[in-house]
Amino acid sequence: MVARREKLPILIVHGGAGGRAAPDDRAGRRRAMLAAIAAGARLLRDGAHALDAVIAAVTTLEDDPLFNAGYGSCLTIDGHVEMDAGVAVAESANHESRSRAAPRSGGVVLISRMRNPILLARAVMERTPHLLLGGAGAERIARSAGLRLCSRASLIAPQALARWRARRHQAGPTDSHGTVGAVALDVSGNLAAATSTGGVAGKVPGRIGDSAILGAGLYADRHGAASATGNGESILRAALCREAVARLDRRSAAEVAANVISHMSRDCAGEAGIILVDARGRFGTAHNAAAMEIATFDPAGGTHYLLARRVDKSRRPA
Repeated sequence: MVARREKLPILIVHGGAGGRAAPDDRAGRRRAMLAAIAAGARLLRDGAHALDAVIAAVTTLEDDPLFNAGYGSCLTIDGHVEMDAGVAVAESANHESRSRAAPRSGGVVLISRMRNPILLARAVMERTPHLLLGGAGAERIARSAGLRLCSRASLIAPQALARWRARRHQAGPTDSHGTVGAVALDVSGNLAAATSTGGVAGKVPGRIGDSAILGAGLYADRHGAASATGNGESILRAALCREAVARLDRRSAAEVAANVISHMSRDCAGEAGIILVDARGRFGTAHNAAAMEIATFDPAGGTHYLLARRVDKSRRPA
């Protein structure tokens, strides 16, 4: 899918790569994905910054218990919520100075008292000199940023608790989609990425995946922006999002997405998905899991929900 520069802005949202959603959940997930893309699209149509759009999209999914992020996050083996999230921004070149500000980012890990950890990741970026904060130290920033903390118990959705119990007793399906995310390019040429997750089902307490790690679960620079989902350990090893964005100056976004997933599948033997947009407004999506839901927006085509392109595992990476 290609969008010319005069058709900006662009927004792409993903709901995680993994097993196909349970039949009873599919309609609800589709509605939530369309609500997420609509929330970000409204802002972009009004000339908002790309960062505001990806935050709006991701918070919509964090608030929905059908997604493994925010309220609805999967639980550790001890039955607790520990969430990670990150944001990254690359500003457009200033027309007066003809220079582009250095990309900015912020991330949080092991969060257990924020319904929307993506908002806390933004606060880390905008209010501290640090790239990544964890646990209680990160949650302290929430107070100074005027973000509301909640009880740990209030973050445990009934669906997540049912999956945790099923896993403990090995009764019924326990698969869950990982990580939600979004990437955007606004009318001014600013790029942004946001990624949020509850982690992997049955994880050991303290486990940190790729989602908040710049270059792995998300990345943005002058070439483009990317958000990843899937097996965190494999994505970390592949530095998936940084690798993808680095290739955008040589290939189309669609080619890059398929290529980096093929390489990761070959080299790291893990399942993952990626969405990315380049500085010209072209975007690409790819995954090697059973399914990955995405939603897209551009002014010419409007908003759409679809299943992302699956990379053929027999395909040789170029």
